Amino acid sequence: MVKGQKEKLRRELIERRRKLPKEERARQSLKVIEKLKKLKEFQRAQTVMLYYPTKGEVDLRPLMEEVLENKILLLPRVTFDNQLLALEVKNLNSLREGAFGIYEPIGGKIFKPEKIDFIAVPGVAFDRKLNRLGMGKGFYDRFLPRVKGFKVGVAYDFQLVESIPTEEHDVKVNAVVTPTEILR
Repeated sequence: MVKGQKEKLRRELIERRRKLPKEERARQSLKVIEKLKKLKEFQRAQTVMLYYPTKGEVDLRPLMEEVLENKILLLPRVTFDNQLLALEVKNLNSLREGAFGIYEPIGGKIFKPEKIDFIAVPGVAFDRKLNRLGMGKGFYDRFLPRVKGFKVGVAYDFQLVESIPTEEHDVKVNAVVTPTEILR
């Protein structure tokens, strides 16, 4: 039952996200970035893990440049055995298209999840209890329990739903940031 509910919600919201005009996506993404930068957890963080956007996700690429200036930037890479690794990025030109058509670091130092101070987590949906619905592959569900730092879900306002059906393996975030809200 839960799986079917998740799949239906996932399909609806991915489609809605894809239909968002490019200019609107960019405008809303910048609003999310401004809110992220104001979080004390972000300001204090030395190691910041972001993600490369896919399928209309909130685009944090402008923030990557800023993080590179005075923090350690980490981006995810998916391994052959479907694990998520956090790799240090020193230059955004060192990314290549990887698993699922998502740009990821070619090389770079691997950081243990426990060493991440702040992570921006993509999702298809979040609810007000800070539950997350991902793409369904479980990469972040396996990775996030080991992250000791601050976990922030990033989303457009329409991705904030009343309730997400959850299962035991689902991992909550510490906060959710949308263009108009910061939920803790």
